[in-house]
Amino acid sequence: MTINYSLDKKAIPIAQAKNLMQVMLANGFPLEEQLMGTGISQEAMANPGERITYRQRIKQLEVMLDLIGDRGFWLDLPRDVSISEYGLLGYAMMSSATLEQAINIAVNYHKMTGAIFELTFLVEDEEAVLRIEHLLPVGRVAEYVVEDLFQGVTPLIQLLIGTDHKPLVVHLDYARPDIGDRYELAFNCPVKFNQKWCEYRFDAELLKLPLAEADSATARICEQSCRKLLDRMDIEEDIVSRVSHLLLSTPGEFPKLDVVAERLSLGSRTLRRRLMELGTNYQKILDDVRKGLAIEYLLTTNLSVQDISELLGYSEVTNFRRAFLKWSKVSPYQYRKNSGTDCGSI
Repeated sequence: MTINYSLDKKAIPIAQAKNLMQVMLANGFPLEEQLMGTGISQEAMANPGERITYRQRIKQLEVMLDLIGDRGFWLDLPRDVSISEYGLLGYAMMSSATLEQAINIAVNYHKMTGAIFELTFLVEDEEAVLRIEHLLPVGRVAEYVVEDLFQGVTPLIQLLIGTDHKPLVVHLDYARPDIGDRYELAFNCPVKFNQKWCEYRFDAELLKLPLAEADSATARICEQSCRKLLDRMDIEEDIVSRVSHLLLSTPGEFPKLDVVAERLSLGSRTLRRRLMELGTNYQKILDDVRKGLAIEYLLTTNLSVQDISELLGYSEVTNFRRAFLKWSKVSPYQYRKNSGTDCGSI
């Protein structure tokens, strides 16, 4: 069973949210409309060190797409980038010896910018390939994220190598929309749909090009700093994983927070504070674990709802039904019925 807890991790720099909001404001969309339902406060916008969760970022993009209502409007927008947009990571790229080193640094540390995907880099048949994997959102938000990223790669490479550049081909793993003709103009290359991966492909010969601002000492210092920041983020995320794994290892026995903290060799106040800093809390993690297990039992066993309720540590089956209805908007029985699973005794 796979349960994803990362959506509530505060990993997106507030600057990303603000940049989009400023563009929307310039196009006549009030801030109140943009923030509606996102959970992002105006107070958070005023704190440059603030981060928002993946879930909030995805909701912000959904709201943006709803407000504008033009599928693919971003394809027509001019794209200019600056190294400062990428912060420390940008300076690490710029001071690299070659384009290949710069891309490797970008791929290795892209998560520190709050990316909601995994980015891999490889060379196939004399083509350099930037491939997106494990994209968190789906549907139109996912398409926007992919296309927005790939649109930004071309000007970034041009900035790094100091000359014009265009990709050989862009691969997208979804069907060609009705606005498909806008893609070739936006990416200045052939665009292939219904592919296995979302990929940005360019001539691998460019990887050998030296960068004008190369500085090995600066590159080393910046990369070390990137590594420290990413390690800190990974350690923080690991706290959530350790709590959830501990709960999953003893289904039916769900200890209180102070017991979990003791098993993790932490004080209860420390655990509570660290979870709060990540935008979550013990009860939410427990609810997510129970929800995941409930769905697993409903879909893969013939256990009755009463039995499942007891396995999940509920004293009354009515409490379990109420919680499941809150999670899934349907009762356990209806959820199982909708899935077509033989539910046995209920």
